[in-house]
Amino acid sequence: MSGSDKTAREVSAWLSYAYLDLKAAETLMKGANNFSSQVCFLSQQAAEKAIKAALIFLGIEFPFSHDLDRLRELLTEDWTC
Repeated sequence: MSGSDKTAREVSAWLSYAYLDLKAAETLMKGANNFSSQVCFLSQQAAEKAIKAALIFLGIEFPFSHDLDRLRELLTEDWTC
């Protein structure tokens, strides 16, 4: 397996995890119960995983951190989604 294949699979995995967190948050929001804390947590997790996928795609190493601002600042200034 080439390095680019491994990178593509890793990016895909991180995006899949992010998507699942986002779908779980959306499901909780639609429910009758008030799970706002869990929705916020899962939304933060989805954003974190999506940023990490972008960093992996760009070949940028990132620290073990849940700080969205810190991770976002590692992206290049010209990065767009």
